[in-house]
Amino acid sequence: MSMTIVLPMLPRQTTKVKRGASLCRWILTAVLIGTPAFIGAQETEDADVVVQTELESAPVVPQTELENADVPQTEVEDAAVTPQTELEDAPVVPQTLIEEIVVTGSRIARTPGELAGNLVVLGEDFINATGEATLERVLRQLPQNLNSTSEQFGSELNTVRNFTGGSTVNLRGLGAESTLILIDGKRTGYNGFLGGVTDISKIPLSMVERIEVILDGASAIYGSDAVGGVVNIITRKDYEGVELDLNYVTPDGGSYDEWRGSIAGALDLEGTRVRLNYSHSGHSGLDGSEREATLFQRSIFPGPQYDVRFCCAADGTSFPILYRLDGDALTLSEYNDLSPEDQARASAVTNAVLPQGFNENSSVDDITQFGVPDWGPETQAGYHILPEETRDSFSARVERDFGLQLSVTAHLRYETRDTTYNGGYIGFSGQTIGGGNPFNPFGRSVNLRGQRPDMGVRSTNTQSDSMNLGIDFEGSFNENWDWEAGFGLSSEEANSRRLNSVDGATLRAGLSSDGVTPRIAFLSGETAASCAEKGGTFSFGFCRVSLPPLPSINPFGDLSPYINPALLAGSTNEQTRFDALVRGGLWAMPAGEVKAMLGYSRHSTSLEGESEFQIGTTDSPIGDIETFHTEAERSNQALYTEALVPLLGGDPTLSLSLSARWDAYDKPDALYRESGIETDTVQDFADPGDRTTWGAGLVFTPWEGLRFRLNSQTAFVAPQLNQVLRQSSSRIASGFGGLLIQEPGGSLSRADALILEGGNPDLKPEVADTLSAGFEFNPVGLEGLGFKATWNRTNYEDRISRLSNPIIDRNNPPTGTTYSSADDVWFQERRWINVSSVNRDGIDYEAYFATSNELGDFSVQFRHSRTGKYDFTVDPATDDPISVVEHTDGLTAIGVVSRAATTAQLIWSNPCGLETSLDLSSRSKTSRTLGSVTDTYEPPTLIDLRLSYHFGEGTLLPSPDWAAGARVSLTVNNLADSFGETSSMDDAGESLELGSASRSPQFGRVFNLTLRMSL
Repeated sequence: MSMTIVLPMLPRQTTKVKRGASLCRWILTAVLIGTPAFIGAQETEDADVVVQTELESAPVVPQTELENADVPQTEVEDAAVTPQTELEDAPVVPQTLIEEIVVTGSRIARTPGELAGNLVVLGEDFINATGEATLERVLRQLPQNLNSTSEQFGSELNTVRNFTGGSTVNLRGLGAESTLILIDGKRTGYNGFLGGVTDISKIPLSMVERIEVILDGASAIYGSDAVGGVVNIITRKDYEGVELDLNYVTPDGGSYDEWRGSIAGALDLEGTRVRLNYSHSGHSGLDGSEREATLFQRSIFPGPQYDVRFCCAADGTSFPILYRLDGDALTLSEYNDLSPEDQARASAVTNAVLPQGFNENSSVDDITQFGVPDWGPETQAGYHILPEETRDSFSARVERDFGLQLSVTAHLRYETRDTTYNGGYIGFSGQTIGGGNPFNPFGRSVNLRGQRPDMGVRSTNTQSDSMNLGIDFEGSFNENWDWEAGFGLSSEEANSRRLNSVDGATLRAGLSSDGVTPRIAFLSGETAASCAEKGGTFSFGFCRVSLPPLPSINPFGDLSPYINPALLAGSTNEQTRFDALVRGGLWAMPAGEVKAMLGYSRHSTSLEGESEFQIGTTDSPIGDIETFHTEAERSNQALYTEALVPLLGGDPTLSLSLSARWDAYDKPDALYRESGIETDTVQDFADPGDRTTWGAGLVFTPWEGLRFRLNSQTAFVAPQLNQVLRQSSSRIASGFGGLLIQEPGGSLSRADALILEGGNPDLKPEVADTLSAGFEFNPVGLEGLGFKATWNRTNYEDRISRLSNPIIDRNNPPTGTTYSSADDVWFQERRWINVSSVNRDGIDYEAYFATSNELGDFSVQFRHSRTGKYDFTVDPATDDPISVVEHTDGLTAIGVVSRAATTAQLIWSNPCGLETSLDLSSRSKTSRTLGSVTDTYEPPTLIDLRLSYHFGEGTLLPSPDWAAGARVSLTVNNLADSFGETSSMDDAGESLELGSASRSPQFGRVFNLTLRMSL
């Protein structure tokens, strides 16, 4: 029967204390010469004992060396048994050689060398060398993880604001929904208000043993959401006794505190093995005013005082808001009363800062500061860059063997989380005060920016509970065939309270209103006849009617009537799973045994969401709505099979891998409710039907130390539940929320637009195929040296995207955008549609080297990923493919991806218990051109320095028995205190004032102290 074991990366070696003690004495003499501690040190020069710290910190055998190793079984069986204390922190090594193991990327027991896909193992050395305190931060250093969701302010979880501070993995930049997350080889549930993605931050790093990543498509093996790849998080199961893990993080100069602690233990109750883990963590939150690297562009974002301006003419220039003549400020009407000579002498003012206390009764003569302000860090006050958060998690694992034919494993993981995001002071960020508003002292329409600290801070508090429960069975029919079966249930329930939420729609309308002029509204659900009865006009399925004017709103007065003290939202994600498979050997061939696997699975996913406030961005699937409630559920069943066929044996070797999967999706069952509308069953969803996908791979080893791989996979991706929900809102968007119309001469003009947002019940599945080819080289005679390179390609068709096109070519409008000349109204569908495609390719490199000498053990590891092509077609009806590698023109749903990303690690450890690691990560610059302006972002190169000391026998300092095996580590993350740089230039190459926020890390230099010990 096969089993999963730790895959070491580089060779671990044992060294006699004679060499180690000599080196330790030399270091100790330099530090403690003449002290009682040195005099009392024990010498064991001639002892023939294996040093614990050398086993713990020696380099790990590379995976490829483990694959090629030719260790006789009898040597392993007869080897001296290493004391348990020496193995507490070392990888698990079986006492009998297990030739076949289960690795990510296959469900057949096989050696890693038989795997055709590109498997990357992030082992203990990699995780420790990063010096990171959380799993999500470790995975962000993976070069292939592009544009993933982080816990920072402004991030999104499946197009919805990230209320819970969650994080995702986005392999190749293909989307977090295209990256499958497994925990111990099993599926886990979805997270977020709209589901569809997995929050990896729910796994404490102290629970993680290693991370296995498949960088190729694996849908034919694991299902439709593995197009981008698979991340398999292997949790620790080697606890002995009780372990304590403490961690404290603080940035250079303070400004926030981050702490976590966990306690784990193991029990053996008459053959029943029990593993328990409890973790607690907290973060005090990071306010934007604490960082010079801005969260928002200060010159255009509200400051602590009001500033006014008015934009824009068709060519993008600003209109005057005032005029100045002989030191006096003049309103437009006063300017018009001047003589032509004085008008010629007067200068136009397009920006002005209002003094403290300015209100509707003030005079423009009180204004003394003109021009665009740069308020400084105070504009960021009240904004959380990182949320305030506390988490508690508990996990339990129970295992029992019932003879050789059956073993049972049950596990439970539970987490509760409380997250608070502050969204800044209530204020104005460019709302228009109409020229006819009686509270407007300027006599013409102006755009107002500024904060109202007296009205409080907007914030969102979210409490979430998640649970994952499973029971798995394993057994064998005979020596050749074994079986597995498992049941699982995952759920997440989140409830959010939005405090001090502004009724933006009413506020904007009241600011623009003069209290006299009627307003225009678009009514849905009307017919042409009923619309005519209301005195309206019918077009685009909506009735345009005239309504009484809204009262004018005073921006300098009391805004509390337009502030909701508390609004509520909630969501529930649930997923149930059943999996069963059998595998074993079919028959023997001259080159080896043919192995096969046959499996069946059934998964059911449900989503329930309810909101009283806008939960997404402006063009999110359920944005700009008063209330929203949906319940949706869908099931999937699949049959899947794999086979491993050895074609050549001996030297050379050649093996063929085959996989196939049949998936069938049920039609979604959904209920949908809007304000004032009874619950209604949504009909006529498109049936995803059933699809078959396949995969094939070749592994060729012409001689020892060289291996070639070729792997091909097909895939289809069923629409997510939130994408098929019917229309959720329709609104008239004006000003900055409408459209920019590109005129024939190239200038831009703003236009109101009727926006239809929501899902699409007619969506069909996406289809994709992936191909990879690569080689591995481990030179014979150069033990510890290895190199791997893999080329990969992904073609994605019928990609589901949201068509949100704010810039419209009048002569060539995109799909879903039309214009009614009769009503002078633009209409745009901003909803999910099978419209886009992706065509990308790139190369991944990996190299490592390890050696040992009198100074200790050294290892170097290097990973580099380079994207050669990433063509994204937004709308085939109007657009050519847009390259999103390094630079893009216009806005895209997937942003811009770095052309190259690199991580490198240097690790040194010695028998004195000391370990030092240096970790480097970098990404290439990205830029975006919008109109005539190009913004460029140069990411920082991040360097992490880690110093670690292990307490134990024969180490540098004598330690009491209770500290034996303990390890203390100090890491300086972002050693150089580096931040990214953002620059902005026009089409003439002239530098401009920055028009967007810096996306650089907001943490700066961070100190990270960790203690791990056994109790």
